[in-house]
Amino acid sequence: MTSTLSRFSNAKLAAVGGSIVISVGALTTLAVMGGIELHSNRVAAAALRNTDAPTSEPSDVPSTEPSNVPSDQPSLRPSSSPTVTTSPSLQPTLSSSPSAVPSVSPSLSLAPTLSAQPSSNPSAIPSLMPSSQPSASPTISTAPSFTPTATPTNKPTPKPTPIRLPSSFRLRMHWERGDFWQDESWEKWYCMACAKCNDNIFDQNCDVVNYCRNGMMLALTECRPNRGTDAAKFSLLPGNNKYDLEGDQLQLADRNLCLSLVSARKVKLETCNPYKVEQRFTGFKSESDGAMEIAPVKVAKKDGVVVERCLTQHHHPRQGERLYVEICKLARISDTNLWSVY
Repeated sequence: MTSTLSRFSNAKLAAVGGSIVISVGALTTLAVMGGIELHSNRVAAAALRNTDAPTSEPSDVPSTEPSNVPSDQPSLRPSSSPTVTTSPSLQPTLSSSPSAVPSVSPSLSLAPTLSAQPSSNPSAIPSLMPSSQPSASPTISTAPSFTPTATPTNKPTPKPTPIRLPSSFRLRMHWERGDFWQDESWEKWYCMACAKCNDNIFDQNCDVVNYCRNGMMLALTECRPNRGTDAAKFSLLPGNNKYDLEGDQLQLADRNLCLSLVSARKVKLETCNPYKVEQRFTGFKSESDGAMEIAPVKVAKKDGVVVERCLTQHHHPRQGERLYVEICKLARISDTNLWSVY
């Protein structure tokens, strides 16, 4: 019995000891595995720290090959000096046509082309500086400039253009469509003629004669083509600068008699004298230049103001109406201020 109990007790102790041994082995295995995992975590953490931080102090010399991926953090220290570039990396593209969308900043253009001819495609933005060389010749324009030039563009002609008229001609009061003389719309023909007139300027009608003498006045007479007329014929004596007088003289074609201003309004025939300003008239034109407004050179003033005067007659023309000098404004109202060569 005693030996039986002894064996039973030894068996229990052996079983308990085996369980303890197994438990100690299991704990040892777990400890070894935990140590291995802890060591692996520390190695991974050290590797991560080595990736985030530079391996050494930043260099003043950039690397020869930049990384393909930019760093998440700026470098710890800037470069010792800025990078100096001597030229742009790429040359500008030269195009003959403008881009579809304008650039934000102007492109770098080449040096201006020195040419006497303007560009067919001007730039959209004017250059900041003028071209280094002006155009070869000035641009000729018919429009007037905004500011006068210091000197005249062209030299004045050495002498006025000569008036081209027949050697002898009649002077007809100019009529054109729309004139309504004596309440009649059809064409009228009235020319200058020598006449015997009363010295009273208000006695308008004169007796027209077919001859001319010194001291006679002039009046209107019918001169329709292909009909007999007493109209006088004249010739023009162009003014000569040596007399220092403006205007020309109106002379009878076959007599040395010229039209002369003898008072403020009255005109008569007198011996031609190139020195007399009273015999000078302006407004004569070449036959091809159309109607002309004949005015005395000698001026008249009213209240100190020069009055523009023309050779005409009173109101609407009719047979025997004397000629005299009238204010142009009044003659224009009646359409009797113009004369034509006939």
